[in-house]
Parts: sequence; C-alpha cells; structure tokens
Amino acid sequence: MKAKRTNIIKKQGTKTLAGILAVGMTFGTPISVLADDNTSDSTMEQQAEVQNVLAKKVDGSETLVKVSEVVLGMIKRSEVKLDTDKYLKDVTTGQKVDPTTGERVDEPETPVEPSEPEIPTTPTEPSEPEAPTTPTEPSKPEIPEAPTTPSEPETPADNIENTETDQNGQADQEEAVQTENTEASNENLISRQQIVKLPQIIDDFRFWTVARIYAFAKEDLYVRESIPEGIDGTADTSDESLKADKKAAKKEAKKLNAIYEKAELNKKAAIHAEPITEQEQTEDDVTLNENVTDQNAEQVRYIGKLDKNGLLYILKEEENGWLYVESGNVRGFVKASEVYTSNAAQKLLEVYQKEAKKTAAENGAEYTGIEGTAAIAQALVSPLENQAYTYLRATVNQTVADKNYATVNATMLNVREGKGTESRIVGTMNRGALCYVLADADSDWVYVESADVRGFVARQYLNTGDEVTKQVEITGEDHYQTAEEIISPEENRALYYTLTSTKEGTPNGAVRESILEYASQFIGNPYVWGGTSLTEGADCSGFVQQIYKAYGYDIPRVAQDQSQYGTQIPVEDAQPGDLIFYAKAGHVYHVVMYAGDGKTIEAANTKAGIISGTVNTENAVWATRILEDNEVVVDGGIGEVNATTDMYGTCLGNFKITYYCACEKCCNKADGITATGSHVAEGRTIAVDPSVIPYGTKVIIGGHIFTAEDCGGAIKQNHIDIYVNSHEEAKALGVANAPVYLVK
Repeated sequence: MKAKRTNIIKKQGTKTLAGILAVGMTFGTPISVLADDNTSDSTMEQQAEVQNVLAKKVDGSETLVKVSEVVLGMIKRSEVKLDTDKYLKDVTTGQKVDPTTGERVDEPETPVEPSEPEIPTTPTEPSEPEAPTTPTEPSKPEIPEAPTTPSEPETPADNIENTETDQNGQADQEEAVQTENTEASNENLISRQQIVKLPQIIDDFRFWTVARIYAFAKEDLYVRESIPEGIDGTADTSDESLKADKKAAKKEAKKLNAIYEKAELNKKAAIHAEPITEQEQTEDDVTLNENVTDQNAEQVRYIGKLDKNGLLYILKEEENGWLYVESGNVRGFVKASEVYTSNAAQKLLEVYQKEAKKTAAENGAEYTGIEGTAAIAQALVSPLENQAYTYLRATVNQTVADKNYATVNATMLNVREGKGTESRIVGTMNRGALCYVLADADSDWVYVESADVRGFVARQYLNTGDEVTKQVEITGEDHYQTAEEIISPEENRALYYTLTSTKEGTPNGAVRESILEYASQFIGNPYVWGGTSLTEGADCSGFVQQIYKAYGYDIPRVAQDQSQYGTQIPVEDAQPGDLIFYAKAGHVYHVVMYAGDGKTIEAANTKAGIISGTVNTENAVWATRILEDNEVVVDGGIGEVNATTDMYGTCLGNFKITYYCACEKCCNKADGITATGSHVAEGRTIAVDPSVIPYGTKVIIGGHIFTAEDCGGAIKQNHIDIYVNSHEEAKALGVANAPVYLVK
C-alpha cells in the first residue's frame, strides 16, 4: 500500500465533496471536482464526456483496461477514485476496486503489495492482520501473517465479518482508522433506505397436488405418527447398497410377476383399505394400537401398517433419513432404509403397471394407475385423530374439484360438522347464498364448501342442476353471498372429509424450500473473487446472482446494487431465500442468502469457500425480498389471460403444446416429475426441455403466464407440456401448436 495515499474520510453530519474524478492521472488532463450541490467547473464538464477511462486490473497483471459503465457511475457517486498508481480505490476503505465489476479486493490479494518499501512508514499498516481480535499485534510489521488469523477458519459461520472483502482483516483495520463511529454510520445508511414491514401471509388450509414419487416397502412396516427422537432412518446410498437394493427389488418383482402369470391373482394381490371417515367410524372399526405403542421402543404411535412390496408415495424428505409419506388414507413417517426408491422402485412399479393395465383391459375399463393392484396401507388410527395427517398439506390425489353449484332456498341454512341436526354448527348461509357440492351429492346430507366454511347441509334446502349453473354463470360467482364462519377451519372436524376444494392450495414455502435445496448443493465449492460459477467458484454476490438466475430472476451483479433490488425489509423479517446485506462504515460489503433459524448459505471468503454459516447480526443492515411467495394464479385456469401487452418479450417460436396431470398414468416414473422441487400447480407449471427453455423461465402461451418447472422424457426441443388438475381435462385439451413468448 502506498504510504503517501490520501484517505478521503466521510464524517457524519458534514457536507463533503461527492467525489474526485482522477481520470486526469491517466490522460494527463486536470482533475475536476463535483460538489454535493451538483455544480461543476468547466473542466468537470469536459471530463464528464470522457468515456475511455483506464485503470489497472487487480489480478496482479497491472494491465490497463477500460473502466465499465458501472464503475464510471461509482466514480461519479464518489464511491471510488483513481489513485496515483492508476488503481481504482474505495474512498472509504482504501481497498482496490475492479475496473470492470466494481468489486472491492484486499491488498493481500495483490502480490506486488508486500514489496512496497513505504509499508514500514505507515503506522496503521502493520496492525491490519490482527486488529479484529488481538489488540497487542500492532507491533508486528509483517503483513504475510494476516492469513494465519486463527478465528477465520475455525468459525466459518461468522467468517470474521462474513465478508468477501475482509479476508485478511485489512478492511477491518482501515475502516477503524477512517470512521469514529461505524455503528452510527450504518444507522445513517439504513435511515436512507425505504425498508417496509410486509403483511403477514396467512397459511391456507387447503391441500395441493404434487408429483408422484413412488416407493415400496422392503418388508412389512408401520407408518409412524411422528419422527422418533434420536433414531436415524437414513438409507445406505453407497453404490454397493444401491446395487443390492435394485437386485432385491428385481427379485421381488420377478416373484410378483410369477404369481400373476401362474395363478392370475390380480384382484387378490391388492390389499385395499377403505378410507375411514368420522361418519363411518365406530370403536370396532379403528385399531387404536395402544398395546403396540406400549411395546414400541421408538415411543411413537403407529397409525398405519403396510405389507411387503406395498405402495407409498414420498411427499417430503426429512432430516436423519425419515420420509413423510402417503399410502391410501394413511399419512405419516417411515425410514428411508425401509423402502425401495428410485431405480429399485421402478422394478416393482413396472410389474404393477403391467398387471393393472391387464386388469383394466379385461374389465373394459380405462387404466388409471396401480392403486388397487399394489397394496396400500391399512389405517390403524382414524385420519381425524392422526396428528401427522396435515403435517404437510400435499397429496398425490387430485385436489381441485369441478364446480358443482348450489344455492340456498331456506331463510337460513346451517352448515354442520356431521350428518344430522345433532352435529355442531360450523357456519350459516342465508337465502340465495352460493356453495359448491364436493361430496355425497345424492345423499340426504351433502358435503359443501362456501368461502372457507366446509361441512354438511340438508340437501332439501339446496337448489342444484343446470338452471342454477346457468344462472350463476350469467350473474357471476362474485355477486353471490357466501357462508358466514362460526367455527374456524382448524377447529372444524369436517374440514378434511374430502381433500378436494374448488380452490387450489397455495403453499408459501415451496419455492423457498426449492431454492435453498438448490443452493445447498454447492456448499463446499470454492470462493473466487469476481467469479460467477457455482461449481468453479464465485464471490458472494456472484453466488446469489447465479442461484436466482436459475429461478428466472435477473438481479444485479454486485452486492451494493443487489441491496437496492427487490423490497427492502428488516433483517428480523427475512424468510428463507431472502438476501441479507452486511455493511461497515455505511458501505455494503457482503451479501448472504438466509436459510432460516439464523443460518445462511453464502460464498464467504477464499479460505472458507461456499458455506452454511450464521447471520452476522452486528453488521447485518437489512434484507431484500425478491421471491414471489404467491405467484400462483388462484382461481386462474390456464385459459385466463393474465399477461399485459407490455409483458411480451422475445418470441421463442412455435411450440407443440400438450397437457398432463399428476396422475400415475401421466407420470409413471418412480423418481417423480417435478424437476425443480416445487409443487405442480395449474395455471403456472409447464414441463420443458431445459436445454431450450431453462428452469425458472417465465413464458406467455395464449395470453397466460407460465413458469418452466418440470421436464419429461418425451419433452424435447420445441415441445411444452402444460400441467392441469385432472386427467380428463388433459385428455380433452389434446394437442395444439402455439407461439411462445418470453416475459420481459
């Protein structure tokens, strides 16, 4: 570092020069000065027209390169200046600045710096390496000791200051010299932002449909109501174990096939447990399994039993190798080590599919899947009593029902928790109010939904049929009254009599969970200053930029600019996937992705690389929200036009358009169909060839905005598969061709 360098100190409460444009050092022209009031001399006006400002690269080559537009803006904003050695430097920290990207870098990153003879004459330089942690170190003159700072590698969660520019403590030392009150300076920085408190998102009670991820029981197993403490369920994923599982599954598949072919026992092969509802349940119907629980070393209740080779669907992978699953009407937890998955599961799936298709053909019926051929779990506890039933409101079954309109013909109609007048009233509807029949349409007591009220009403007090449907379509649903809630949905025991609804469930955390899973796979990869490669190396801002890019968000390149993108919110309001920014002396120097529970995923520094860290609450100034939690178009089918004229971007050409749903017939692979990890949703999800349309890309088809989230074996080149809620709708829509546009 040059001993004669002049530090520009920004003192709080004083009006200072906005900057010194030192382009004259390169061109031999006079230096011009721009004041806070935007006045300038004639020299300044001339310099403002100069575009070809040159500065040295900071990679050690000392090559002069043209300063980018971004960095020119930083010069004009007095954030950086051109020093006498033709390096761009931060006016606050004194750090070198890349002339292309604007990123700051410490002196130790430049190999020529240690040879500077002026270092001993600079009283502040020797203290840089140990300033953050060892006050007595200023007497050590040797800069090379900086990398040995012990706290950095031992506490990657804190990363000294969790900064890409503070790798060796230098920035910390310089900023201590240049400001008397860092805290006050950051407060001043925060006060200039428009940080808003976002409204709290109310969690919906409705279920949503997810892709089918098949699994089959290796042996008879029990489904648990919760995950036992201290018990690991992780499956061995070594190559040897995976091969053994595949071999064992192939053997079981061969046995099943032999049974079907020899004895033609296709109908007897399935053990199908009828769903238990509150209305049908008696003490004799339900096995409470108290004795099993007492004998269960896991100390959790068993709520279902599944026979060997029985079918279940994986809804979520939990920690310690546990899986949240669904089988028939049983929903709970099993060990990953207890089931065949992926390629091994595919062996059994193929046998069941073959037999189910054969049975359908013999009965003159349409093949709809392997349920009824493969065994499903038997309920040991009523779903109404199963605490794990709504652990995750996802299901492989269809959740959006066709609208079967009904209007009330009584003065006031009670909506009840059960069938009969003795049941509790959960809501009321006035004469003429609109509701939708969801189940038991031909029974004396009909199960209906009106707004968020769900329950049973006496059928005699409802008007239904074609005339009602025609009238509602003419008048419009929004012009009808709906039910008034008496009992909240979470307290209504009839809430999940059926999982279907006329509205689609909207899980707020699905995209956030997906982006964290995506980012986590790069933990352990290197930190490279100025890099943007998730595999070869990236710096802090390059890392989050590339993560967001994979989800269709084009955010700025450097942390300072990223901190102004999106909605600024308090740090304490950050949700997983939001970005948190760190600042010192009023300057943003680092960005991290929040992972929840005080954790982060970030490109920390050259020593630690990309890590799972901890929020540095001392330097965190604000967070930004970019992810759109509720971008699903609720009640907006695929035919709804929701794209405005100014949203149309580049035309990608004409594409073949087909349709699919989440049924077993459409998605018959054991490894599921959702490529990005988010739930499928009508009105949003499309399957694409990612080499043509990258995941996360938003496109317009027929005036409707879709997001590329999925793929399929048959989806190649200019072919798009649009997700819909039912197989009947997918078949009816057929095949079409349409132009596809990028969303601006």
